[in-house]
Amino acid sequence: MPEPDNCIPWVLNPADCDDEWAGLDPGLQERAEALAWSSMRTLTAGQIGSCPVLMRPCDKDVWCVCQADCGYPTPSSPQNPMIADGHWWYTGQSNCDACAVCEVVLPGKIAEVQRVVINGVWYLPADNIWRIDNHNRVVRTDGSCWPKWQNLKLPLTQDKTFGIEYVPGRKPGLDGLWATATLASEFARACSGGKCRLPSNVTSIARQGVNMTFSEGYFENGTGIREVDAYVYSVNPNRLKVPPRIWSPDQPVHRYVDSTYE
Repeated sequence: MPEPDNCIPWVLNPADCDDEWAGLDPGLQERAEALAWSSMRTLTAGQIGSCPVLMRPCDKDVWCVCQADCGYPTPSSPQNPMIADGHWWYTGQSNCDACAVCEVVLPGKIAEVQRVVINGVWYLPADNIWRIDNHNRVVRTDGSCWPKWQNLKLPLTQDKTFGIEYVPGRKPGLDGLWATATLASEFARACSGGKCRLPSNVTSIARQGVNMTFSEGYFENGTGIREVDAYVYSVNPNRLKVPPRIWSPDQPVHRYVDSTYE
């Protein structure tokens, strides 16, 4: 099994925001970037700065649907009828391939699918066997369908298994990368004794261990760094603490793997 990628799949360039960054200790740079991503995840209600998660879809997580009014005949005894977007759809049909879509619906938004494993074989984005629709649907594009069943007792190195490793949330874009890099450079400045723009409720700093103590309400009114706050406001204008969700008893229960190593 290939090793998983870094926790955060996007590369920062704080040196573009800070002339002193290149001269800092690499360990301090790494910790400052990790703290910046962690802070950005909190400020954006979990939308930015998420680590990959590994999910093992099974049964209702996989949709093979056919639109009833697509111009092709539908069976006289359709299985599992459902209505969506004002149209009737039928799931589990084998003789409606002309308008069938095979997809996995994941909770929340998908920033990036890093890899997929089927029967112990790993596929990467370069293999071009999927695309992402509506920010939450992984659609199979190579003419096959995702496995509808799998043996959840077996590790992903075995046959009859299926897993999707993806980054939940949204891609930060160039503006998000710039804002996060700026925040990382400010954390590094604070931890190296330099002048920084962090809010005044940073009450103590351990220079070597990058340990910080904050008074209550840290970032309650923003970071005080205009480029960071401008980006956070564009992503989370209502200052939500967690992303909103809609729950229904009809929704499938998603099974996540605690570790990407198996």
